[in-house]
Amino acid sequence: MDFFIYPVARMVLYLLTLGTAVLFGLSVYSDRRRMRNCVLLVLTLYLIWESITVVAGYVYWTDIDGLMKVPVMVLAFLFAIGMIADGLFVIKKEGFSIAHSLTLLVGGMIIGVGAVYLGLILYTLHMQQLESELYMIPRALEAAFNICMELAAYLPMMMIGFGLYSVIYQRLPIKRKPDYIVVLGCGLSGDRVTPLLASRLDRGLLYDKKMNSHSIFLVSGGKGKDEAVSEAQAMERYLLEKGIPQGRIIKEDKSATTRENLLFSRKIMEERTKDYFCIISTNNFHVLRAAIFARNLGVKGEVIGGKTASYYHPTAAIREYAALILAYKALFFTYAAVVVIFNLWRYLCI
Repeated sequence: MDFFIYPVARMVLYLLTLGTAVLFGLSVYSDRRRMRNCVLLVLTLYLIWESITVVAGYVYWTDIDGLMKVPVMVLAFLFAIGMIADGLFVIKKEGFSIAHSLTLLVGGMIIGVGAVYLGLILYTLHMQQLESELYMIPRALEAAFNICMELAAYLPMMMIGFGLYSVIYQRLPIKRKPDYIVVLGCGLSGDRVTPLLASRLDRGLLYDKKMNSHSIFLVSGGKGKDEAVSEAQAMERYLLEKGIPQGRIIKEDKSATTRENLLFSRKIMEERTKDYFCIISTNNFHVLRAAIFARNLGVKGEVIGGKTASYYHPTAAIREYAALILAYKALFFTYAAVVVIFNLWRYLCI
């Protein structure tokens, strides 16, 4: 933070913060389905926090970063306990699997990192007492620790960004009436839709009623090895039971993944309607990834989300955001390079 005692450096930080916020707004306005919107949101929030700490340090001579360490650690610990409890509840409710254990894993990782950080502090205090003087952590060890901590922060930082932007995205208005409402499949219970899939169908029905659009329902989902019928067929039956006439339902029953759902559905819509616009209905935790995939695959439409059981939402959201992070590995390597270069520069030059 010593760098920001200079007026020019502070002005550069403030202008960079304002510029990033404006760029975020323009990017969302240009296309709300861009992955870069999430990145710009995270960067904007980080720069706003840095600006606040600099202002507080310069005007009030207060180290907000230092003051916030204990509350942040307490909140992180409580969050980790919540994640572990949620993970255990999901496993009890849905059965054990790696996917269902994600919140358990995240909570354990947070506690592990916190324990290492606390151990380093206690070690430093112990060495001070032994040597009866101020003990300084070796700079090389400090640099290595900072690099590890900042790399570890990438996952929660991006997940927070994805979560916040997902909320923003789902509250942006959609003004155009859709020609199609595409409902993405997600597994069956025998030959009937699951509560998770029913929420997607109900969200599409509610949107159609709200917009008075009388859209064509395009139900998308193939037949899994353990399923009696295709997801599309089960969804068609559900819509018929809800009063949607047969003439307003189209089945796409070959897809097995979200990408295939969107790709095959796009081909059907392009064949039937030249300048189509669609609404893609899924669950709220899946909205962001579906929107980004839809843009990448050239699907002309926006995504809406149905409700998910509260106990299942954290696990599902973490799985979705982790999938996005893996899909954009180059972004992590760019971030890692910046972190390593910056910390090495501090170690060698400051």
